[in-house]
Amino acid sequence: MVKLFERAQQNISHQKLLLAVAGALVLLYAGTLYVMARQQTSPTKVSNASEVGRNLLGEQWSYLPGATHQNNNLTIQPSRLAIVEQDGSDGQPSPPINLFGTYLEHTGNFGVNATVANMRGEAALQLYDQPPIIADEFRIERKSVRVVLHQSELHVSIWDGSKQEPVIVRSWPSKIRPTNNLAIRYDGKQLTLSVNDHEFEALDINNLFGSKKIWFGFDATDNWTLARLSAYPLDRGRVKAIDSSKMRVIEKYPDGLQRLAAKARDGFNIGAAVALGPAVSDPGYAKLAFGGNFGSLTPENALKWQFVHPQPNTYTFQEGDALVALAQAHGMSMHGHTLVFGEANPRWVRDLPTTTPADKEKVKQIMADHISTVVEHYKGKVASWDVVNEPLADYDNFNPDDNHTLRRHTWYQAMGESYIAAAFHAARKADPDTKLFINEYGLEEDGERWDAFLSLMKELKSQGVPIDGVGFQAHVYEPADHINPAVLRRHIQELGKLGLVSRISEIDVYGYEGSNIQAQQYTNVLKVCLSELSCVSYTTWGISDRYNAYKEDNGKIAYGQDFLWSKDLQATPAVAALQSALKQQPKN
Repeated sequence: MVKLFERAQQNISHQKLLLAVAGALVLLYAGTLYVMARQQTSPTKVSNASEVGRNLLGEQWSYLPGATHQNNNLTIQPSRLAIVEQDGSDGQPSPPINLFGTYLEHTGNFGVNATVANMRGEAALQLYDQPPIIADEFRIERKSVRVVLHQSELHVSIWDGSKQEPVIVRSWPSKIRPTNNLAIRYDGKQLTLSVNDHEFEALDINNLFGSKKIWFGFDATDNWTLARLSAYPLDRGRVKAIDSSKMRVIEKYPDGLQRLAAKARDGFNIGAAVALGPAVSDPGYAKLAFGGNFGSLTPENALKWQFVHPQPNTYTFQEGDALVALAQAHGMSMHGHTLVFGEANPRWVRDLPTTTPADKEKVKQIMADHISTVVEHYKGKVASWDVVNEPLADYDNFNPDDNHTLRRHTWYQAMGESYIAAAFHAARKADPDTKLFINEYGLEEDGERWDAFLSLMKELKSQGVPIDGVGFQAHVYEPADHINPAVLRRHIQELGKLGLVSRISEIDVYGYEGSNIQAQQYTNVLKVCLSELSCVSYTTWGISDRYNAYKEDNGKIAYGQDFLWSKDLQATPAVAALQSALKQQPKN
């Protein structure tokens, strides 16, 4: 009887224990559901990087300027990329973006988490709704948010795309450590950030990421490591990682300009200056660029000195490499622009002294090293180069009476006129098979400037300088810039007699609503080039006015009307005029 009683007590104890354990599990499960619900619906809660999302650093990051991709980590080095103003002064910073590689497509709301390790200086992360528009002398920020971890503070700047300056700038004290977990969360109306689980007040900003894409940019004042990067959807949204380096345009335009040019004349190329940002982020632009309109590609800015050689011992080839890869993937040739230029040089180049013989020799060596390094890097991949760009003095400074016909930039100050020959010899040595050009504006009209240029070409040829041809930029900015076809033809023929080929290298033409001047000028120049066998190609300086942006004095962004396709990617009358001219050209 006692044993039965003891056994009954044991059974009751076991039942109580089981009930207690079951109750604890129910509470734990309910708590987990509550936390998950809070993560999905709370406008302020930001998840820790270790809790959500796979590591995106296992994807494509090889084309990110200023970064080394290894073992699923990114080492971010100071790029010091900056735009140089036309007057030669320092312009705005141009921090790198991962344009040719991993980006996100999303629907609904999302979060991004990053582990920032090995910090010694500032670490910056920028999320772009659209890549910025980068022109010769400025960078136009579109919608984006830039987050900077700086010593004991967190800085945030937000652009809404309406003007050049950020619309929100905030700073908060924060405990920044050598390794930090940064979390960014966006719900369509508010942006919320946290560092090491410390959450900051939400920032009100509507429709910041309306393109449904996110592009990543990183920068540094000292090396740091991006040890992890993840993204996750919120509120039943979706997030997907995409590799833009695999982008290919398959569909071709039946009446694409290059397709028609190939029928009009064997080996004749229609080209365009192309920027990497719109090429990978805008499918409409990409189809225009790679869908049969163009047979050659000129990098708009990627190979100018300020972008490819920003520091004495630093070359950033990534964007140039990406454009080469796109050209090759679409069966296009590549024209390199430009090796030696008086503008678009970083400060370290502009500050080179040219006083003593030793100074001058150093400048000469720096120029030669730059040319050999860049040309050898692209040997066999770039069919032709603008070796020297715009050597003639600008109109305001041009004065043949006192022998002031060439620009007095760093290269001229160190070497005089001989810098031109030295540049061509260095380029030929680096790649014996590429074609070497000198590129200049205003050559389409008669006058002292043309006379000086023709005299320079005769002198270079007599010296045995390995120059193959001349680029006529053919910019038509206003009625005063009207190009006379007869004069252009005569100048091309005069160069041909010297054994030099010609190319139309940068044509763009102003357009006004209701005017047919744009179509006439584009077409007249093409007809001359097509009919002169020594004119080997015709390149436009841009594709669509969607990316023909500039800053107004009030800081707002405006757009020109100079390119073949409008801001909404519609063909201007000039396109039909060019197509007609190509169809009517008797095949040579």
